[in-house]
Amino acid sequence: MRVAPPMTDTSTEPRQKALATVVGPSLSVILCVNRSNPWLQEAINSVLDQSDTDFEFLIAANACTDEFWDELQVIARRDQKIRLIRTGIGQLAFNLNLLADQASGEYLVRMDADDVCEKSRIATLRMHLATHPLDILGSAVRLIDADGRPVGMMAFPLTQDEIVRAMKSRTVFCHPAVVIRRQFLLDIRGYLGGYYSEDTDLWLRARRNAARMGNLPDVLLSYRIHASQSISGGSGYAEVSAHWLRELLLQPGWFTLQGTIIAVVKAICRRLLPGSAMYKNKRAGKCGDAS
Repeated sequence: MRVAPPMTDTSTEPRQKALATVVGPSLSVILCVNRSNPWLQEAINSVLDQSDTDFEFLIAANACTDEFWDELQVIARRDQKIRLIRTGIGQLAFNLNLLADQASGEYLVRMDADDVCEKSRIATLRMHLATHPLDILGSAVRLIDADGRPVGMMAFPLTQDEIVRAMKSRTVFCHPAVVIRRQFLLDIRGYLGGYYSEDTDLWLRARRNAARMGNLPDVLLSYRIHASQSISGGSGYAEVSAHWLRELLLQPGWFTLQGTIIAVVKAICRRLLPGSAMYKNKRAGKCGDAS
């Protein structure tokens, strides 16, 4: 990790100046996409327009058409930070692992093809990681609708202890808003499970492997809610139940038993009451996969 230089700014000077002076770990932004959408260009632009420009941007086009691949190549020619990778396997976990393998950054910054980064996202993450070398770091997110209008917000547990305690009953990270230490991800063998729940599987294995985890209270991403996004049905909740059962068998105890029971109840309710897992109001939502 590169060492941050001595900070000479006073507390009365603008926070953005402090962000700009920090030299922290190298970062790779990773994004997977398999088809065009009305928000793709905005998502990509929000990465390229960061106030801190010291990063690489890897995009995996998975199981896409030739027409969409041509569209991405046109976009990539506009900025040398972008590196495109095309695969024929339409599975998020596989393609995230491929990007992790190809990335050169010490940390991997997740991004989805329909969300929007705050302009200071990279700078804020780098500043925090320079002094808090975590394995997984997330942030709060703003919820926006298809037209980009704010409809609410989601905050998450901030500390390691709070995250672990909450894990058995709620979403503890918004997957597209996290940054993950690349070597840690490689050490635990990358993303492993689920068509819909690869993030939940990762958080559970991270806990078991004593990952250093945290969330920032800062809103660093706008998470878009729209009719065509991928919202898992009963399969996703069944997968989460299986992940928790694995944890219970590997680490029997009250914590994993509680998590397993809650996950199974959610899966049953999702099957019997299909609307129970959808967004119920402007402040409730599902960030990432089934949980």
